[in-house]
Amino acid sequence: MAIHEETLRQLAVFSGQEHPVMSLYLNVTPPRPFASELNAAIHVTKQRLKENDLLTKDQLRALEEMFAQVQHRVEGGVGALERTRLLVIFASPERLWQEFRLPVALPTKLVVERDPYLRPLTALLEEFRRYCVLLADARKARLFSLHLGDIEEHLGLFTDDVPSKVKSGGWAALQQKRIQRHIQDHVHRHLKQVAERTFQFFKEKRFDFLILGGPQDKTLPQLYGHLHSYLQARIIGEFHAEPESDLPLLKEKALAVAQRWEREEETRLIDRLLDASGTARKGVLGLEPTLEALLLGQVHTLVVRHDFQAQGLLCPDDHSLSTYARHCPVCGRAMEPVADLVDEMVEEATAQGAEIEHVFAHHPEFSSHGIGALLRFAI
Repeated sequence: MAIHEETLRQLAVFSGQEHPVMSLYLNVTPPRPFASELNAAIHVTKQRLKENDLLTKDQLRALEEMFAQVQHRVEGGVGALERTRLLVIFASPERLWQEFRLPVALPTKLVVERDPYLRPLTALLEEFRRYCVLLADARKARLFSLHLGDIEEHLGLFTDDVPSKVKSGGWAALQQKRIQRHIQDHVHRHLKQVAERTFQFFKEKRFDFLILGGPQDKTLPQLYGHLHSYLQARIIGEFHAEPESDLPLLKEKALAVAQRWEREEETRLIDRLLDASGTARKGVLGLEPTLEALLLGQVHTLVVRHDFQAQGLLCPDDHSLSTYARHCPVCGRAMEPVADLVDEMVEEATAQGAEIEHVFAHHPEFSSHGIGALLRFAI
């Protein structure tokens, strides 16, 4: 289901009275063995709850039933998870089940507490770009929001009273220029109203970027001239479609524009990182230099190739990370192996307030490194 602000508000005020809430963030990016990861997370969570005597027998029994329901849901719905990278489920025996499927991945995490664990989801929503899609021709317009792969229509199809073009010949031919000016005046008033409604929508929703759509005629250039300068600065691309087009087609075209622009932005980010890692020394490339920068709290932006993985070691007490240290440099405890060190690095960078950028664009100079970081200050 789509994520709405009202849904988040309802989750934020929900608190289990007799039973705790399970919050699951499951990374289902292929080819991850996410069903096995879920089973392992459930096993570890159950052991911790039993060892610490945190729940009653009735609460544990209800929780185990809920875990079984989640496992059945995940194992039986693999096909339905296509194009999904993160499955988020909030569940409680007290009549709570909220499920979200998102096209961006986070590390797998299972939390059992009195309230829903919303921090990763709210951080993701704050960071992920919001698009407005404006579709218009000379008489009609539609307005959409596009966020986390979901498209939602606002206001619906609205039509202004723009006269149709008249046929040539006879009296019409004699008055053609006057009639065309009359029609064009109506078109301009229509596009001005469309621009005003779009600006009002921007003030209410504060989207990040604007995508324009329309037929292959002069409408889009004319519409651009009516848009507020704030909106003009947010335009990232255009596509051709009629306002009456089906929603799946519009979503496909708008997503193509957004994804193309995002790949271009990722390429520009990688170019910045490559420049910064040179003589300016405000960037690092590769696993070990990035780990060191993370350990020193230097990371401003962590840049990760979407499919980059590496094994490593973790201290469960201090969250120290390494590729070789057998004992924690902070507390001396034996380090534990982790299958995906990058997940832990993303979690640590998030905790330090750093920005996270997962890049899908192919960049030969960066692909050999797989990971890097823009730094807060030169090294």
